[in-house]
Amino acid sequence: MHSLPSSIQEEGDGQEKFHTVNLREVLFVEPSFIICVIKDRWYTMRFQMRFLSRCLPVWPILVLLALFVSACSMSTSTNPPSNPKSVSGSAFSNIAPPSTPLVCPGQTSSGGLNAFVKTNGSSFLYHGNPINLNGYTFYPSAIGGASAWHQPTFTHYIDNIMNMGAQLGQNLIRPTDFWDVHDKQPEKSSVTVWRNVDYLVCAAQRHAIFVEMDVSAFEKVLISKNLDAFDPNHWKTFLTAVGNHYKNQSAVAFYGIVGEPKVPKNSDEMNKLVNFYRVTTDTLRAADPNHLITAGGFNHMEEETPSLPWWQKIYALPNNDIVAFKTYSLDDIHLIHRIAAFAKSIHKPASDEEFGMPQSNGDATFVGSQGFLGIQMSRAQFYQAVYSTGEQGGVSSFIFWNLGCELRSNSFEINPKTPAVWLVVRQHGPDKPASPVANQPLCP
Repeated sequence: MHSLPSSIQEEGDGQEKFHTVNLREVLFVEPSFIICVIKDRWYTMRFQMRFLSRCLPVWPILVLLALFVSACSMSTSTNPPSNPKSVSGSAFSNIAPPSTPLVCPGQTSSGGLNAFVKTNGSSFLYHGNPINLNGYTFYPSAIGGASAWHQPTFTHYIDNIMNMGAQLGQNLIRPTDFWDVHDKQPEKSSVTVWRNVDYLVCAAQRHAIFVEMDVSAFEKVLISKNLDAFDPNHWKTFLTAVGNHYKNQSAVAFYGIVGEPKVPKNSDEMNKLVNFYRVTTDTLRAADPNHLITAGGFNHMEEETPSLPWWQKIYALPNNDIVAFKTYSLDDIHLIHRIAAFAKSIHKPASDEEFGMPQSNGDATFVGSQGFLGIQMSRAQFYQAVYSTGEQGGVSSFIFWNLGCELRSNSFEINPKTPAVWLVVRQHGPDKPASPVANQPLCP
């Protein structure tokens, strides 16, 4: 038996990436899985996996595990700290990007209002024409995760992943996780972080693709400083600087603030959450009137009740332009049509902002014994189910997690060496796939 780590580690060659883990008790740990109790039910959870807040039933081994029970508690990344400090938002000005507008090499103007992605009901428009936005998250798991953003040489990795995305015909990239919760001095290398983000935005412009400007990493900055990450006052200076910096960049399709909030359990919690998103979307809109905004991709949406319609209230906010959600379980797949129908009812496009499955489920053929979060499909089958279910429901954007060269059972990455799921993604690419370059393999 192994000792319990202080938090759950995800992909990244020793680099840590942390996500919300809604565990009541963790009872047993070994290198590849954790046995836990959630809401009085037994589950197993793969160690070093993304989205660990739901696990798979393991009733047959209940008796054996009782011999090894060692209870402990873990907190979620989105819960406010027990004694949060009060800090002015201006304290984060040295973490934010420059407040001056970004100008890419060769750029002479923003191109006017028609140069920005807009909406028409539940559809996206670009230059007045309907457009689907399909793409991938950009998390550099193989080269250190969040720490890679802090390296001046990171631009080479950006170029390679964009070339990979071009060969899939994808037209949207979502960079994410610029910091992690253990970085106690994120301001030290924030200048380098924003230079790399600026490079990515300008590279997207050269490639004629779009960026979801995901700024959810700022949540980790607040957590690292023992602050309430869902106090909107902490976000105002940061979001104002972000909006001012990117407001003229037509390669930015839309902003994403922060997703995966803790599901509110009473009206006070719901009102606080709705107010957080009202203030943050209003703040960003005041700084940047040109771009679309989504509050963030939500999960655990099946836990909404008629008396606490939290995600419907947030999606309906006047400066939340997009209904964004995430798909990682059977519950999530079953909710797609309901979410898309609600988006249509409020005349906003729906975006499956993140979905994925580990390589352990198999590429073309399902090989997992219990599957992943209730899904007994291969990765190719799961991706096809997400795309087809969403397209039938009217979803206008899909973003998978994650594009990269890793090959290991607990990795969520897609690359040419996972050919079946690669083909499915390519078939749903909005752009014509770029041809491979001779003697330049994407993943040597």
